[in-house]
Amino acid sequence: MLRTLELRDFAIVDELALDLAPGFNALTGETGAGKSILVDALMLLSGGRAESGLIRAGRDSALVQGVFEGAGFATAARRLERNGRHTARLDGELVTVAELAQRSGDLVAIFGQHAATELVRGPHQRRQLDRLFGDEARQALAQHRERYRAFREVEARLQELRTASRERERRLDMLGFQVEEIDAAGASADEEARLEAEVKALRNAERIAQGAGRAFQALSDAEGSAAERAAEGLRELTAAGRYEPGLAALAADLEQAVSALQAVASEVEAFLADFDADPGRLDAVETRLAQLETLKRKYGATLEEVLAFREDAAAELERLKHAEEDGHRLEEEAARLTAELAASADQLSEARRQAAAQLERGIQPLLAELGMPKARFQVELRSDGEPGPDGRDAVRFLFVAHPGEPLAALSEVASGGELSRIMLALNLVTGSDLPVLVFDEIDAGIGGRTALAVGSLLKRLSAEHQVLVVTHLPQVAAFADAQFSVSKAEAGDRTVTRAERLEPETRIDELARMLSGRVTEVSRRHAQELLEQAATPLGA
Repeated sequence: MLRTLELRDFAIVDELALDLAPGFNALTGETGAGKSILVDALMLLSGGRAESGLIRAGRDSALVQGVFEGAGFATAARRLERNGRHTARLDGELVTVAELAQRSGDLVAIFGQHAATELVRGPHQRRQLDRLFGDEARQALAQHRERYRAFREVEARLQELRTASRERERRLDMLGFQVEEIDAAGASADEEARLEAEVKALRNAERIAQGAGRAFQALSDAEGSAAERAAEGLRELTAAGRYEPGLAALAADLEQAVSALQAVASEVEAFLADFDADPGRLDAVETRLAQLETLKRKYGATLEEVLAFREDAAAELERLKHAEEDGHRLEEEAARLTAELAASADQLSEARRQAAAQLERGIQPLLAELGMPKARFQVELRSDGEPGPDGRDAVRFLFVAHPGEPLAALSEVASGGELSRIMLALNLVTGSDLPVLVFDEIDAGIGGRTALAVGSLLKRLSAEHQVLVVTHLPQVAAFADAQFSVSKAEAGDRTVTRAERLEPETRIDELARMLSGRVTEVSRRHAQELLEQAATPLGA
């Protein structure tokens, strides 16, 4: 609901904060007092067109802000600047006007000659008609929308395949070459490190052979080698250790060292026997490293990246090879979804025909109550297009106020007052998803019993919605849960609009003024009777 409407330097309002009631709110006051300014402000909060002419004379900017409850956001605001740089905000954050319109448009609907233009067009009328769907039709609509979403996805994928056909052939050739080149190289992730170590060894073969040979001689091959001298020491320590335990322990340690020396000498000897310093091998290894470097320049900084590239290329190659097969499958799926969409669209059309008949039956007596006894209302359905997300039906509400005249689109033939009253009747029959409903000009051209009916029906609608009504008729205002008096006042040398919520006594005075043009004991008594009548259900 809309808790507070705040205006600053807007039109002839200098500063105003209107705290609204949850149910039926009536805005009353003399003609020209500024009641429609509040409707204009709400239209701005709903995404309406911003004009610099709405800024109060002598000011550079104007602000309109609504404070909401249970809306998903707390505040919505429009600031108008004299330089044309208008802004919109939600909870203080800058947003586009389109986003503001979408978010606040899900909360507030304004009905009047100009304010309801969007709400009486086809898509809105179809959604309003669909509110009369039963559970089965609602489920059918949800299923149809899901099918339509799937159909669009399939169509998009098919279009991609069709437009990429030539590119696919080129891509197939390139990927095939890349995978074949990497496979032909037969590289492994650790090969480069092994080859680089081998190159280093081959380039230093002479130094390696000399060092290993000398080491072998020192360890084991030459007279007086380390192994021989260590073995001699072991014999002496072992002999002495028979008499001294400490030396026996050292002999055991030396025995391990002798074994280690002998083992190292054996491994060095084996290395020398296997060591191949063939220059041809060096050329072969360097050639292989150059081949791997070429792969890295093309496909990745390391061999790991090259092999990962190969896996991705092979996977894409496999997908592209099956693209034609996928195309046939997608075409079959599109054909299946097209048939299902046609069937579900037919089901929705039948449900809408039933809902249209229900709406026409429900709205006709309400139009009579609302002062249009000779009016006719009809729902036109055209189901001759391709199914869309909501079926294939184009919905149009037709109306004629007087007998003998042809039916025409509601938005084209209904006056401001008629349009507001028709929208009241529609919302009573179909309900509304919007929590805040605003009616302007709803009392134009009516009075007496019809005005009481309008007030009573607005009261009924306010049981489930917050309702704001601009009215000149006391018979309508008497049904309100809260009544606000809008008036002009002099502030210095300027005229400004003021609005205040009326207390019980001042409300009687306002209703008395509306009844007779002035407040007298007789008009106050009539006002009190009107309030009592409004509090009593019709027919009671």
